[in-house]
Amino acid sequence: MIIHRVVIRRHGHGPIYLRDIWCLIHSLMPLRDSARSACVSRTFLCSWRCHPKLIFSEETLGLKQKEGQNIDIARGFTSRVDHILKNHSDTGVKILKFVIRDHYNVDTCHLNSWLQKAVTPGIEEVTLLLPTKHRKMYEFPCSALLDGRGNSIWYLYLTNCAFRPPVGFDCLRSLAKLHLYGVCITGDELGHLISNCFALEELEVSCCMKLICLEIPFWLERLSCLTVSQCDKLRVIKSTAPHLSIFDFFGEPVQLVLGESSKVKDLRVGYSFAPNAVSYAITKLPFIAPHLETLTVYSFCERVSTPMVADKFIHIKHLNIYFGEDGRSE
Repeated sequence: MIIHRVVIRRHGHGPIYLRDIWCLIHSLMPLRDSARSACVSRTFLCSWRCHPKLIFSEETLGLKQKEGQNIDIARGFTSRVDHILKNHSDTGVKILKFVIRDHYNVDTCHLNSWLQKAVTPGIEEVTLLLPTKHRKMYEFPCSALLDGRGNSIWYLYLTNCAFRPPVGFDCLRSLAKLHLYGVCITGDELGHLISNCFALEELEVSCCMKLICLEIPFWLERLSCLTVSQCDKLRVIKSTAPHLSIFDFFGEPVQLVLGESSKVKDLRVGYSFAPNAVSYAITKLPFIAPHLETLTVYSFCERVSTPMVADKFIHIKHLNIYFGEDGRSE
């Protein structure tokens, strides 16, 4: 199929080429359908080489898992990703996502080469979902973000790897959403990362076991949402971000410092299996977050008398309390 160069003109606007319309349609197709269409159309083949959405998973690559075929699927995943990236033009990628399962046994050299190939200037979203075993064996290459390649990324989601940004790291200037799950990163390294992310609006860290102290600087003026969950070694959370309004915390009790001018209005807390979470929340949180409007507390059990709420929270509008492992609401 050959698509001819047809020009459509609109009043007051520049020309629209039919080829551009087909390329737009092609860019909206799922990865597997895009690859198939590139086999029958010269125009789609050119579009395929700069396809904006590279989402690599068993589903998008057409690798149907059957019992006893894990080795074949692992080989198929690596070879197909290699083939696609080898034939890509290195330009135009907007969304990059890898979903690596445990049985793939993907070599870390392959991961590095894929990231170096696909993370190009103009990319907006990067997601790397790795199995748990990679936490101790794989380090996300900061070099993939150098030379301006990371400055267009607004969404970064990493799981089960090490991430070690150096001092002065400023390669994610457009980053608005950062999600880290099971990432080996210290408080200092996370500080190096977010200190220059002036566009950051949402930060979520979960199961980051090397995190002991989390500090959010005051110059992150756009940060409005913070989620910290199951970081077992975490002891202190300090935030002076002026517009932080939503804060979710789940895990062992920590020292929480939100600054004198805290604007947190929506707070959810759950202290794992620690008792008396409700009592702690009612006695401590009014001084930590005095402008709370919505408070949600998850408590495993209460062993002390819970103080009255009315005279503690001046601005409270919604109070939700859940008891026990079954999340029974009161």
